[in-house]
Amino acid sequence: MPQKTVPKKNIEPVLVDIRKPNFNYEHLEKFETVNLTKIPQKRKGRFAVFKRTVLAVLVAFIIGVVSFIGITFANIKQIKSVVTETGSQIMQNFNSSVGALKNFEPSNATSYLENNTKSLATINDLVQKSFGQTILDTLGNIVPIFKESVGLIGQVSDLNYSLLELTNTLGDLEQNGFKYFQNNGSALIADLQKIHTFIQNLNAETKSIKNATSYLQSMSGFFGNLNQSIGDQYLKYSSDLYGWDNMLIALMNFLNSSTTEHVAILFQNPSEIRPGGGFIGSYADLAIRNGQIQNLDVRDIYDPDGQLTVKVIPPEELQATTPNWGARDSNWFFDFPTSAKTAVNFLNISKMYSEKGIRFDAVIAININVVESFLDVTGPIAVPGYGTINSSNLLPEVQKETEVGADKSAGQPKKILTVIAPILMEKLNGLNVQGNRALVNALKTHLDKKDIMLYSTDPVMQSFLGANNLDGSVYELPDSFWGNYLAVVNANVAGGKSDAFIDESVTAKIDMDTSGNTFTNVSIARQHNGNTAQDPWWKAKNNDFIQIFTEPQSSLVDIKGNDFRPKYSPLANYAQSTYAVNPDLNAIQSGEVFLSNFNAWQRNEFGKNVFGAWLVTQAGGTKNLTIRYQSSYTNVKALLPGQQYTFIFERQSGVKNSLDLTINAPFKYYWVESNSPVFTYRSDDPDKRIIITLTLGYQSLNE
Repeated sequence: MPQKTVPKKNIEPVLVDIRKPNFNYEHLEKFETVNLTKIPQKRKGRFAVFKRTVLAVLVAFIIGVVSFIGITFANIKQIKSVVTETGSQIMQNFNSSVGALKNFEPSNATSYLENNTKSLATINDLVQKSFGQTILDTLGNIVPIFKESVGLIGQVSDLNYSLLELTNTLGDLEQNGFKYFQNNGSALIADLQKIHTFIQNLNAETKSIKNATSYLQSMSGFFGNLNQSIGDQYLKYSSDLYGWDNMLIALMNFLNSSTTEHVAILFQNPSEIRPGGGFIGSYADLAIRNGQIQNLDVRDIYDPDGQLTVKVIPPEELQATTPNWGARDSNWFFDFPTSAKTAVNFLNISKMYSEKGIRFDAVIAININVVESFLDVTGPIAVPGYGTINSSNLLPEVQKETEVGADKSAGQPKKILTVIAPILMEKLNGLNVQGNRALVNALKTHLDKKDIMLYSTDPVMQSFLGANNLDGSVYELPDSFWGNYLAVVNANVAGGKSDAFIDESVTAKIDMDTSGNTFTNVSIARQHNGNTAQDPWWKAKNNDFIQIFTEPQSSLVDIKGNDFRPKYSPLANYAQSTYAVNPDLNAIQSGEVFLSNFNAWQRNEFGKNVFGAWLVTQAGGTKNLTIRYQSSYTNVKALLPGQQYTFIFERQSGVKNSLDLTINAPFKYYWVESNSPVFTYRSDDPDKRIIITLTLGYQSLNE
């Protein structure tokens, strides 16, 4: 059927109910033909098209981001897995390297740190391979934790590198330090300056790492574990680094002074033992300037003592053998810093040095077995006029010349030492790599055994020496101390050189009640083997004033085996005003009490309660001293499981004694460390300080 077109008529394009007068509605009208066969469509606007386009792009972007994030987190998961596997080993290597450095073992430290270098490089390569630098930068801008995480890897790598540089410098000192000190002071100071710089860098890097891990731990448990590992295991050494740095600064100022600095080297002879070590028969004035030795003057100790213008009252035990106190007997104190300070005072006031304006600001005490170790390293040396000297015949030859040799007759009993010293120094200067390492190991052993002790008048250096147990000081007990302290200290008074043939063993048994009070039995056996020797000074009767250092709250219960004090008359009238009083000695002896029923003395020394007695041992004979004392602790109100008890033993310099220890827990308690009510310890050659910490466990009534 044909379509019909309907004309538009009588249709107004604008519909109004009321027309406005005088308004032209014609311009609003639009006439067009309407096709009724078509359905009208809504007209599309430009905004709708734009919206659909943006939506499509946004969807594509989201898909891309989701895919990227998926890949990213897959890579992060892989990285985290690798870090988790290697991270603990890296931390263990850090800890091991620091331990090696503290023991002055730079080669071992280097090995640990080189392993870390490989592990850190593996982690860094994995990160770069997984993301690339551009993506890393982009992710770092979007996700701060990612930026911090990647930065942390770099910080740990920098720390590892700084430690490696430090070990390399320490290795150079190990191999060449002695040579530098003799001939190249500028190289020695340069190495010390490098170490100072490295320590400053280490402090800054460890602080940066700690800050980073502290930030990251709040966002991830993984980083929390890392923060704990770094904070608890490695960064705890930051205070040690600070102490080392202060020490280095003070040491460089001392060594690199433009004026000559003087160090007193005290040669102690343990054949005639004194509380601070062996008798000081000779010493050396070590002059230092611009980082190296200027002169080493070995002398008889009686040279400066003969020029003392001040008379000082000696210890009571020595008043029958010497009228005046001097540097020769200055190591009468078990606390070496006190002995060293006393020695320095005597040397400084001697006209031999005071008239030249020379002052000693440091002391190094070495027992003669240290020199014997040097000869083990160098091998025998030819000494003109004395033949071949080795580690075995050094002491006998020196003692023979001192007692009855030609040098004694010529009035130069210590001349042999002045001849040996420069030859031995030259030998040490020519050591190869293996020899230098053996020398360093020997020095470390002697430091551990208290054969070498160091003291400085500089408060910073002395504080460092004390903190690192290098100064031979008596251990200071804390106020809250619960435990036992023991030191057996001998003093040979007019007993020849008989201590060279004395074997001493110490046995201690400690019982404890349920209130925490302790009851200690100490047995000391001394065997005099000098009867087999040929020379009379080895066979002399051993007159030993022995002191038992204990915890301050102890009280004597019984003592057996001790002798009466040898009869003596003081060689001077010390009531005269011309005699000065040493304040350290006076503080000890003015407060001592003679316990007549035990024939023993009780005094306070360096925060310890001390019981003193005499033991006289004939050549070929044995003496046994037994002592029992008890201690109560006002700070211990009740014993609880988990409570810690501490036993401390300190060795006397120059004395080799064995220690056999038994500690019995209170009734119904046991020691966690031994899983038994009994804890035992034995050493035939203990280090200078033994600290044993035990933890109480409690047994139930049904056990």
